[in-house]
Amino acid sequence: MTTNYVRGASITSAASRVEIQDMLTDYGATGFRCGWEEGRVAIAFTAGERRFRFVLALPGSADLAGSVGDRLQPRRQGTGTKSVEEQARWCWHRLSLLIRAKLEAVASGIVSFDQEFLAYMVLPGGGTVFQDAAPAIGTAYATGVHTGLLRQDGRQPGLGPENP
Repeated sequence: MTTNYVRGASITSAASRVEIQDMLTDYGATGFRCGWEEGRVAIAFTAGERRFRFVLALPGSADLAGSVGDRLQPRRQGTGTKSVEEQARWCWHRLSLLIRAKLEAVASGIVSFDQEFLAYMVLPGGGTVFQDAAPAIGTAYATGVHTGLLRQDGRQPGLGPENP
């Protein structure tokens, strides 16, 4: 029988935050921060010499419904019957599951830490790699030209010397 606990419905938001902090610490994070502002919560941590940040839109926030430009982002519908706290618990639990899956993929050797967490890596200046790359990716698909995403030597990332 499936219980609410198994689905994450009765896990508190605070418990999920602690779980995220514990997971990241167990995998070597040397710093952890959590803060909130205007319907969003940020989880930030340091791993090695790099900083990473996840931003979570909380229930009642316009950000939770997904953006028009993100065609694969599911829209939340039918949440009117759930309390704000239930929705917050659900969001925090899902973030915990996401981070756990990423860390397990790294631990199993499927990907490197940087590969799995690249989008959330904070660049000098405060933005994430995703925030920096998303406009250029959109332009590349719209125009067929992928400037700004190439290495300085002109080769596409991931291609060896035999594929300039």
